Amino acid sequence: MCIRDRSKRCVFPRFYFISDDELLSILASSGARSVHDHMLKMFDNSAQLVFKGASEAIVGVDSQESEHLVFDNAVNADKASVENWLNTVLTETKSTLRNILKAAVFYYPKMDRLDWLKKYHGMITLCGAKVWWTFQIEDAFANVKKGKKGAVKDLSAKLSMQLNELVSEMDKDIDRLYRKKVNTLIIVDVHGRDIVDRFVRDSVMDAREFDWESQLRFYWDKQPDTCILKQCTGTFEYGYEYMGLNGRLVITPLTDRCFMTLTQALTFYLGGAPGGPAGTGKTESVKDLAKAMSCLLYTSPSPRDS
Repeated sequence: MCIRDRSKRCVFPRFYFISDDELLSILASSGARSVHDHMLKMFDNSAQLVFKGASEAIVGVDSQESEHLVFDNAVNADKASVENWLNTVLTETKSTLRNILKAAVFYYPKMDRLDWLKKYHGMITLCGAKVWWTFQIEDAFANVKKGKKGAVKDLSAKLSMQLNELVSEMDKDIDRLYRKKVNTLIIVDVHGRDIVDRFVRDSVMDAREFDWESQLRFYWDKQPDTCILKQCTGTFEYGYEYMGLNGRLVITPLTDRCFMTLTQALTFYLGGAPGGPAGTGKTESVKDLAKAMSCLLYTSPSPRDS
């Protein structure tokens, strides 16, 4: 049985995140619904699968906050081994999110920002907004070169106006899920606005300056047709792990330095170990970077907890 468990884990490596007993309980069950109790150990925020009626066709996933993601193509789990159809679910989740993000990035400048926010999923709005934030800043730098000296300052005013619109939404009687989206986008927008304000203060007017190169920047790259992230010398593909509405940390200058250090370590295939007293946010900062990159982060229990 150990050899069989190992072969299952080789096909679907996320089985390593659950215990042998939990894996055996999944393998011993005949229906696809048997994985529900273990979903959050194998996926970041996919709390449960959504089935089409009483069939074994999986048409989407729900997050812990009850946000729904509907797949572009249903996944049939009937008569398929659990490790194979879970791999298909993971692939379909990422493919669907990529297609949604591509559409969201395309429609961002064509729609009212609040209507755009209501239409798309929480993680999509965060990433899409950061893609356009990156473009707007580099476009402002390009306009400065063309002679429009106040381009960065004008952008700062525009970002402040967008932020005030989001704050005004929080005063209204709005849907719980929409409120979570607005709240999280406010956190990200405040950080983006503060960066541009610093550029105005320090007269940063070129995309090649370190103050800009050191920021975590989001681009939609047409060649691989996907979202990529850049910071200093590091380039990473967006992970498309479904995050639901699990929120973001307030980003401070120290958090920025932590992110830059970790991304540079990843660039050179090295590890990183944030240091400091207990309870200061070391683990949460690493988790927040994983959320920004949309990848699954597995944290092992502390020896003191065992």
